[in-house]
Amino acid sequence: MIPGSLARRYARALLQLADTPIQREIFGRDIASFVRAATLQEPNKPSLLTVLESGAYLVPERRAVLQRVIERMSLDAVVGKFLLFVFERGRIAGVPQIAQQYAEMSDALSGRVHAKLTSARPLPTDAVNKIKAALERATGKTILLESAVDPELIGGVVTQVGSVVYDGSLKTQLGNLRTSLRG
Repeated sequence: MIPGSLARRYARALLQLADTPIQREIFGRDIASFVRAATLQEPNKPSLLTVLESGAYLVPERRAVLQRVIERMSLDAVVGKFLLFVFERGRIAGVPQIAQQYAEMSDALSGRVHAKLTSARPLPTDAVNKIKAALERATGKTILLESAVDPELIGGVVTQVGSVVYDGSLKTQLGNLRTSLRG
């Protein structure tokens, strides 16, 4: 694990290596797939990331393992060199944070924003699409919407776009009514 500011710096460096938006997407896809593979945990076996950062193995052996994984996964050459660079700097444990920062920066450059829609019951597809369209009009960005169900809401929906929360749940409205009646 590495500090957030350092992860952002590495992510920004990889982002700057992408010449086109398509290449930026390829880099993001490749580094994300590497993170998924490297953090996969099987019972009684260490993850690839644990092996790569472990002092129990010699550096040349760990580098060779990383190179074989890069080749086997057919990662973009730039992403492969980037991962080897991160490894050489002793920061391979921070690749998940770097990948997360990269995804956020890439989304921002592409005009995308993540949102979470929580409802008391599963919503019909057309309702979800209408909410997504309204959020896209309000933000002027493409919304990547994740839906969740929370029966404790009783009714209504709660939407979180970035750090902004739009709470239209019945649970919150009843809580507000209770507070106003008491005070």
